[in-house]
Amino acid sequence: MKKLLLLCGLLAVFACTEEPADSAGGNGGRKARVLGSPTSRLALRGSLSVKLSPETAQAVAAAQAQLPATRSGVATRSGVGGIDAILHEIDAGRFERVVAYNPEWEDVYEQTGINRWYTIAFDDEIQLSEVGERLAALPGVAVVEYGIDPRYIRPMSEGPAVPASEGMFPRVGETRAAKAMNDPMLPFQWNYDNPGGGLFPDVAVKPEAGADIDLLDAWQLCTGSEEVIVAVIDEPVQTTHPDLRANIWSNPKNSQEHGYNFWDDSPELDWKSVGGNDRNPEYADHGTHVAGVIAAVNNNGRGVCGIAGGRSNSGGVRIMSCQIMGNSTTGGKGNPTVKAFEYAWTNGAIIAQNSWGYNLETADGTKITPEEFEREWKSNYGIMRDAIDTFVRGAGTRNPNSPLQGGLVIFAAGNEGDVYGDVRIYPAAYDPVIAVGAMDWSFRPAYYTDYGPWVDIAAPGGDRYSGKTTRTASDGRTVFYSNAQILSTILCDDAIAYQDGRKDGGMYGYGFMQGTSMACPHVSGVAALGLAYAAQNGKKYTPAEFKALLLSSVYGIDDCFAGSKDGELGPIADMAVYKNKMGGGCIDALKLLFAVKGTPAVYVRTGEPVTVDFARYFGGDRSRVALTAASFVSPGNLGLSSSKAEFDGTKITFDCPEPGTSMLRISAVSGDTEFVREFAVVSRAGLAANGGWL
Repeated sequence: MKKLLLLCGLLAVFACTEEPADSAGGNGGRKARVLGSPTSRLALRGSLSVKLSPETAQAVAAAQAQLPATRSGVATRSGVGGIDAILHEIDAGRFERVVAYNPEWEDVYEQTGINRWYTIAFDDEIQLSEVGERLAALPGVAVVEYGIDPRYIRPMSEGPAVPASEGMFPRVGETRAAKAMNDPMLPFQWNYDNPGGGLFPDVAVKPEAGADIDLLDAWQLCTGSEEVIVAVIDEPVQTTHPDLRANIWSNPKNSQEHGYNFWDDSPELDWKSVGGNDRNPEYADHGTHVAGVIAAVNNNGRGVCGIAGGRSNSGGVRIMSCQIMGNSTTGGKGNPTVKAFEYAWTNGAIIAQNSWGYNLETADGTKITPEEFEREWKSNYGIMRDAIDTFVRGAGTRNPNSPLQGGLVIFAAGNEGDVYGDVRIYPAAYDPVIAVGAMDWSFRPAYYTDYGPWVDIAAPGGDRYSGKTTRTASDGRTVFYSNAQILSTILCDDAIAYQDGRKDGGMYGYGFMQGTSMACPHVSGVAALGLAYAAQNGKKYTPAEFKALLLSSVYGIDDCFAGSKDGELGPIADMAVYKNKMGGGCIDALKLLFAVKGTPAVYVRTGEPVTVDFARYFGGDRSRVALTAASFVSPGNLGLSSSKAEFDGTKITFDCPEPGTSMLRISAVSGDTEFVREFAVVSRAGLAANGGWL
């Protein structure tokens, strides 16, 4: 039976060190700021965190260094009298810094204050409020935080993975995608290159040409870099997956370490545990699916492609698996998310990919509104905010060759848009974060995506209802094409007794999922590709600089937000409600690489003549500028038979029969000055008259 301990007054138990006088960052003799609520339905029992004043934190660090080691090696006392009196009274099993002391990082920690956070563990049956109130009254305790139970962390996907099978893929001729890489499923990754057309003629929402991330042309410039590390903070990634293995990060100090299991506090990633129940098992596919979008191995003759997956088993960005969710019943204590961020920044990751959020329904089925959770976030999780701030400020700064001197934190916006409408979802809505909404294969918001002015950018996330057909199955149910979702890698470990038929369809290890969870890694993958290209070109950025570049590398989609569309809860009557609430548009990989390189790009619509005046690129005064020559470097990429570009004064008319990209070299004179400049000509279907995509 658990021992109940009553907090009935300070015991006369004092360690050898007393608290120093309070100063800046302390509580100035006042009660500490309290974050969160001990009575919240989301509150973690048996644990809370405190943020100490700078002086008290220094005193604790010095005192703990002198305390005798415990049998477990875990510190249970602070060495500071008033704090230790309470720790003794509650028989605390832990009093340790949340992030470990690391001399290489303490200067960054001092700036964000994350090194002043300590976690306290005690018996679950002790009243949280009693412990918190007592600690908050102590001098030197600046903040007391009641944490959110990690069991309420959930992936931002809509439904389980749908295993791929051969019957899902209609026969196609030679496609533009098939010419780019030899991975057999690439032509069905519409999110990378969407040809539109009639592969699925009877769907409710037909795929629109160009509703993708413009990846194939970007691959002509860069396919990735082994020097760029992306931390996938999620369910575990199956590091043995044959289409991921070559791009999995390995710790330079231990080649067998590819990440860490913060759910169970174990070096062994656990993708084998199965959740749910016997009738509805839940497999840990999510992290592996996300990782495949970013860095499935390209041009290896197998399966799918990743955005920054390199080519032919080399040159892909590296995936670091930071497991914060799991199916084991013993995990989920402490601060797995914060520890995951710490692991990521100390081990070289410069992008933190986060397709997770918090469940808005408690274990007893009670619903929590987003407004309630927003209050919860704003009055809580100071430690999570400090972790995000530390990653943004510090990741990459210990590597002088890193193209990013700091880090990017990218979050899925959430999947409750059809339920709650325009509401803020956290952590995605936290300002330093890049929040990603989801688009379907026709430029329109996915039915589930969260939206609002806080969403920064959109990307393909899939939409099951876009694949709804006019047909019914033999049981009377409507037929859906899963292809409208996102195709990527899923678990294929034979040690798992799968019950979903994934071994039987001839496409073992691949499947479809939908959600802002799937949109988010598109932005992380494109960011990784852009940073790989930056390294290739000897360029370096601060997080603010690269974030601005990334968020401006988009094409507009708001003009498509009209009419209605189907969703899980019924029709969405007016798509106009999403306008100006899906960020600046959909991420465009090619635009980002051009921005990194500093290459001016001219966008033209495939199959239509477009005249462009180049005078402005040569000083702007048409009367003084004359073109003398113009030629395409790769005319075949645009479906052109001749490299010569005809011009009239300063104008060139383009009529490109095929989508693609070619450099255009132009010679010109202005007065006595001769110029030779290169431009990228991009031919795309779905391009609007104003240069944005439709």
